[in-house]
Amino acid sequence: MAPSPSPPSTTAIPFFEASVARSSSLLVTGAALLLAGCGSHGIGTATASLAPTTTIDRMTVRIAEQAVVVDSPLVAGRRVERMIHETGGYLEQSSGSKDGKVRIVGRVPAGQLDSIMDVVAGLGSERRRSTPGIDFTDQYTDLEARLRSNIALRDRLQQLLARAATLDEVLTLERQIARIQTDIDGLQAHIDQLKSRATLASLSVSLDRKRVLGPLAVVGNSVVWALSKLF
Repeated sequence: MAPSPSPPSTTAIPFFEASVARSSSLLVTGAALLLAGCGSHGIGTATASLAPTTTIDRMTVRIAEQAVVVDSPLVAGRRVERMIHETGGYLEQSSGSKDGKVRIVGRVPAGQLDSIMDVVAGLGSERRRSTPGIDFTDQYTDLEARLRSNIALRDRLQQLLARAATLDEVLTLERQIARIQTDIDGLQAHIDQLKSRATLASLSVSLDRKRVLGPLAVVGNSVVWALSKLF
């Protein structure tokens, strides 16, 4: 079972913390430029009016793990892979070990996660199931607010650029716009990533081979059972 190409990383968003200080510096610098530009070119107020933040549903990322004992992990693994694709998800990892164990990691529609896990459980004997959720609402809201602020600042600086009177003003504004646009692109990418993670849940399935007792083990279990009846 060859793994499918890996999608973009779904780890937490370290960019968010790193961008806070840089974006704040850009906003301060940009505000100074806006104030100076408004005085020189009469563009109007330097304070960008932002749309009020709208109320959004809680954004929860579900990360599920499941362990099932089956007769044939290889056959069961192929069925799990096929089900992931058929439900609109995709594989992130599919591997097997020498002792016959198979591990499959994929993304599936969050709304179908429970029903998919029920089907997987029906392939054998379920030993473990875990479906915790991580709430990313606060991070998402902060990212959206910062994105709106940066877009408003970029648009105002572009207005100043159109009215720049000297080469020095043009170069300074272009540098600021380029740096702010880089932050905008990064923020938008992380917002899209969070949306994707909330839409598609992570599912990790471990398939273990059912142990078959040999003749000696069967005889030993019979003796233990007989002795338990005598005493």
